[in-house]
Amino acid sequence: MIFWVIRIRNFTISRKGIRMDKSITQARSRTAERQIMKDLVDALIAEQFFQTDDLTTRKLSALPELAHRLYPEFDGEWVYVGEICFLMEESYRQGHQWVADSPIYRKNNKDWVEVRSPRELCQVVLRGALSEEAYAHPGVAEFLEGLDIAIEQLDLSLERASAYRTFTPKSAYEWYVKGEMIASLRDRPFHPLSKAKIGFTTQDYEQYMAEFGVKTPLHWVAIRNDSVMKGCAEEEWEALDVLNDQQRTTIEKELARKGITRREYTVIPAHPWQLKNIILPDFHKEIADKSIIILDSQVGDFLATSSMRSLASPYASVKMLKLPISVKSLGAARYLPVVKLLNGLAGEKMFRQAVACDETLAGRVYLCEEKHWWGYMPPSMGLFDDHPRHLAAQLRIYPKEIMEEGYKIIPMSSLGGALNGSHFLTEILGGISSNDEVVAFYSDLAAMFYDITMRLFKVGIVPEIHGQNCCLVLKDNKVSGLLFRDHDSVRLHQPYLDKHGIQDPKYHIRPGYSNSLYNETLEKLIFYVQSLGTQVNLASIMEALSEAYSIPVSDLWEITESKLREALRSIDIPETDRDVLRQALFESETWPVKLIIRPLLEADGVPGAMPSGKGMGVNPFYIDLLVNYNN
Repeated sequence: MIFWVIRIRNFTISRKGIRMDKSITQARSRTAERQIMKDLVDALIAEQFFQTDDLTTRKLSALPELAHRLYPEFDGEWVYVGEICFLMEESYRQGHQWVADSPIYRKNNKDWVEVRSPRELCQVVLRGALSEEAYAHPGVAEFLEGLDIAIEQLDLSLERASAYRTFTPKSAYEWYVKGEMIASLRDRPFHPLSKAKIGFTTQDYEQYMAEFGVKTPLHWVAIRNDSVMKGCAEEEWEALDVLNDQQRTTIEKELARKGITRREYTVIPAHPWQLKNIILPDFHKEIADKSIIILDSQVGDFLATSSMRSLASPYASVKMLKLPISVKSLGAARYLPVVKLLNGLAGEKMFRQAVACDETLAGRVYLCEEKHWWGYMPPSMGLFDDHPRHLAAQLRIYPKEIMEEGYKIIPMSSLGGALNGSHFLTEILGGISSNDEVVAFYSDLAAMFYDITMRLFKVGIVPEIHGQNCCLVLKDNKVSGLLFRDHDSVRLHQPYLDKHGIQDPKYHIRPGYSNSLYNETLEKLIFYVQSLGTQVNLASIMEALSEAYSIPVSDLWEITESKLREALRSIDIPETDRDVLRQALFESETWPVKLIIRPLLEADGVPGAMPSGKGMGVNPFYIDLLVNYNN
């Protein structure tokens, strides 16, 4: 992990608190380019690509000539004037943010020329911020290309995807499916490249992204047993169990016809894109020597989910799949290596032990079972070799509540975006009678989220708490718990685990590379509550609710702070540790933040590694102290 220190410029908070941009109170469609420009500029500001100080950043009213010429319709904003000129306003999440849809200009001799695209902006900013050597790094060109692809593909989603708009859920399971469609539209909140799936053609994108609601028929592959690693020795489930009786019979007849026996081979599904683009071109040797046999049958229709690699049955079922699709997204190929599956076994075991340490978590914390998997791993290759990780399958078992009447299991990321001024919550609740109802719902959500997260923290773990892998469990439209999936990245603090008799899970870590799974200090572990939990997951929900329902975002941040304070007070930890966490969460002027642009620009091309970095940003709860003080 790369570490940057980012200096934060002080700013004044008005008596009315922080005001979000004008788009929050105006329900209107935003093009793909505008949405990505918003995420891009905000990320550039947060990662200090602009040197904000008293010389470059002033109130617009202090520069009347420039204001009249470039921004005649604006008043009261901050203006940054460097090689780039743009408007900013205060933000809880990151200190300052771009005033959405306001003009951005670049210097052209002694004049200003309006910037027309995210690529143009990024080129100007990066040429000014990076050395020649750094600008020539392959990561820069890949980032610029990713911006173009993200715009093109998001535009396809906004213009052509209609399934998420026309699909009306009629059962508990269908609410889950609808939530995955909505979540896929926003993907990772605040990331300008989140919608870029590099390797998909236009046809692929419309076929394999969740918002389009297209069923994908699976291919099937038989792998010789001496080249398969398995998650479960007892084999209580097999991959064919995702099929109905008729589909299963089709596969079994083909196996019998070709003399393929279970004593010799394990049969797993393969995604059509993966078969065509990776397995057939790159596995010639295995296919020739019959280590791998591609079956002719294409059976089993599945729907994409927001994570793309995970597939849901179009019919109510607790059995779902996770398959490698080796397109590049957020700087990493989305394959499925055995090492991650092994870490998932260890993470899930530790997670279940941690839940058992706090009786209040029973009936509120739900885990997907992820121990049933099969990965190609020939004896001649190791866990960190690239070739085997393109062929694997995981059978993910959801809790029965996903199909039970009265329940709704909703990916939290589906709540992190406003759709043309509307919000998924209105549909979930069957209508909104007043904004008080929205605020009450968010209050319950934040209380449940932090109470569960901090109770797990006190045992020594923080699971995947970003909105794609953390789902809200509703019972009769009331927040009743959280569901967690993807257990290969359950972070830990071993001293706390030791107190509860939970052993080191012995994660497999790539030699010579840092990892984020083991956290030696409380501050390192709480970082994931601050970043993935608060600055990404809850912040995206707050901003979306604020935009859709015209609720002051300051009200939602006050609720968020209150619920985190309550959760910190309620957990049983030494008072000295509570003081450390209180300082980190509420009393420090800065918070550590996850960086999203700089790591991609400096990516070193390690197979499967999502580029990651950490910097320093504003503490949203310290800002709130300033607001309350000024009031």
